[in-house]
Amino acid sequence: MLYPINAYDDHGQLKLNKMLWLVLIFNAKALVIFIMAGVSRTQGGQLLELIYPLRETLYVGMVLGSPSLLLMWLSGQRNNNNKVIHYLWQHGKKLLIAAYSIDFVLQIYHLVLSQGAFSWIGALSLLLTVWLGLYLVRSSRVKDVFAH
Repeated sequence: MLYPINAYDDHGQLKLNKMLWLVLIFNAKALVIFIMAGVSRTQGGQLLELIYPLRETLYVGMVLGSPSLLLMWLSGQRNNNNKVIHYLWQHGKKLLIAAYSIDFVLQIYHLVLSQGAFSWIGALSLLLTVWLGLYLVRSSRVKDVFAH
């Protein structure tokens, strides 16, 4: 697919668009929330309890968010002629889809554990996980970004 000239960087590679950055940041949400909790020392524990009532889910979320951090870093390293970086980058879409799928399953599991109790944070998180996961699977731009 052809993209406008401003969609490419100085090295001729397709830039990550805003939606893909949102996908990466949302996947790393546990790490972002952990950092926010650390910065707001007095209310950090309350913030973590509100969003991650079970401490184990925070740790699993941090592990699931690590591929996003790796891909954020690799996005700036793509112009290097390093075979490892190139290999990891080409498999980035699969890594993200796997992380989103596991996150989706865990959210459904927690919904079952809570016997379907509604929470705005849980509902919004589940909605965004499904929406951004579908974007990952269906977007030709994402496919093209990770192809090179």
